Amino acid sequence: MYDLLIHEKTFSRLEQRLKPLSEQIAPYTISDSSEFRRPWGAEGTTGAIAYGNTDIFFSPAVRAFAKALHSAEPLAWFQSNAAGLDNDFLQQVGRKARVYTSSHVQAHAMAEWVLWAAFDYFGNGAGRRRAQAERDWQKIPFREVGDTRWLIYGFGHIGESVGRRLKGLGAHVTGVRRSSAVSPFADHMMHPDHVSDEDIALADAVLLCCPLTDETENMADDAFFAAMSPGTLFLNVGRGPLVDEAALVAALDKGRPGHAAVDVTREEPLPDDSPLWTHPEITLTPHTSAITEGTERRNDEQFLENLSSFLNGEEMRNVVGRDAFEAQAKEEN
Repeated sequence: MYDLLIHEKTFSRLEQRLKPLSEQIAPYTISDSSEFRRPWGAEGTTGAIAYGNTDIFFSPAVRAFAKALHSAEPLAWFQSNAAGLDNDFLQQVGRKARVYTSSHVQAHAMAEWVLWAAFDYFGNGAGRRRAQAERDWQKIPFREVGDTRWLIYGFGHIGESVGRRLKGLGAHVTGVRRSSAVSPFADHMMHPDHVSDEDIALADAVLLCCPLTDETENMADDAFFAAMSPGTLFLNVGRGPLVDEAALVAALDKGRPGHAAVDVTREEPLPDDSPLWTHPEITLTPHTSAITEGTERRNDEQFLENLSSFLNGEEMRNVVGRDAFEAQAKEEN
C-alpha cells in the first residue's frame, strides 16, 4: 500500500473516485495550514506517491509538502501538473522520484489567454474602454485577428494549441521549434537558428511559449525587439527569463513592439517597483494563463488515469526520462 500525498482540497474533490483503490493507497492529506491528516486511517508501507498540482503549488503549505516529499522513502511516483522542468523544486523531485510524470493539459487555457490578448490589442480594446468611460459615442476601427501573421517560438503543446485556434480564424502561422516535424496548425515551420530579422519583421504578433534553457534565456533582447515592426504585439507565456525586461520597456517606448502581453516575469511575485506594473503598453497577468476550471478538471483526470496505470503496472502518460533531471544536475555541479 502506498501513501498518497495530496492537498486536502484535491482529495475532497476526488475522494469518491479514489475509494475503489482503498486497498492500494493510503491518502495522506495536507491543508493550507500545513496540517497532515490520514482521512482513511491507513498508513502506507510500500512507499509514497504524490500529486503536485495548483492546490499545493500555490498554497502556504508548499514548503511542508516539499519536506514531506524529501523524507518519503521511497518516492515511487510524482505527478506534476506543470509542463516545464526548469523549476529547482521540480528538478529535485525529479531526481528523487522513481517515476515522474508531467502534464500538458494547460495548453488549452493558455491558448485562450493568447487569443484574449490578441483580440483585445488588435480589436483596440483600450480605445473602446476609453470611449465608454468618456461617454464618447464613436466608431472605433479595429483589425481582425484572422488577418494577422504570427511567429510562435516553441511549437509544442502550447504553441500548437495557439496555432490551431489562429488557423481556425484564418491567421498565418509560422511555428518555430527544433524538431523538423511539420504541423497541421502552422503554415510554415522553422528551426530557431534559421529565424532572421526579416522573419521577425514580417510578424504582426510574436509569441514566446518555449522552454527556458541556456540558449533561450534573454532571447528577447534589444536586437530582437529592434527587428519587430512598429505597432506589433509581443506575448510571453513561457518563462520570465526569456525576456530582457529592461530591453522590453525601452522597446515599447520606441513603439517596437506596439504592445506587450505577458503572463510571466523574471521575478515572481513581481516587485512593487517594477515598471511592468505601470507601463501603458503592457498587459500583465500574474502567471495565471493556465488557471481555469477546465485545466483543473483535465489535470485531475490525467492524475486518476496515471494512478490506475501505476498501480496496475501499465504504461503511464507523459513520463519524463531521468536524463532530463540528471543533465540539469550535471550543469549545476
